[in-house]
Amino acid sequence: MALAVGLPLGLAGIVVGVVFAATDVWEPSPLHRAVDDYLDTVGLGGPAPAAGPGGACPAGQRDPAATLHGLAATFEHHIVSSTESGGQAQVNVELTPREGDRIEVVLELSRSGERWDVCAASTGHVWIDPD
Repeated sequence: MALAVGLPLGLAGIVVGVVFAATDVWEPSPLHRAVDDYLDTVGLGGPAPAAGPGGACPAGQRDPAATLHGLAATFEHHIVSSTESGGQAQVNVELTPREGDRIEVVLELSRSGERWDVCAASTGHVWIDPD
């Protein structure tokens, strides 16, 4: 009897292992990883991560972290959509403050080499063509 029960359970374990091994694991793009890393730090109330050497952000812009902290001292975030062309990108994000309603924000990023830097943040939503 024990063999009869053990065999189906063992077979079920093999099937489950194969199903999990065959499933694709989604890996975020370098752009989305940069946004997540940036907003994870800023969303906890911390300062913005330093821009990379030779950063591509235009000089004289307002600090995006200050803009975000002006909207909410702390928050969680969710990337809604993004578009990139060359070394420029725009990312629509929803911020969820600990208190209050969700806030739609657009982040503008520039790429220098393999690194994306957040250059600007503003409220609103940029239309991104899904095609």
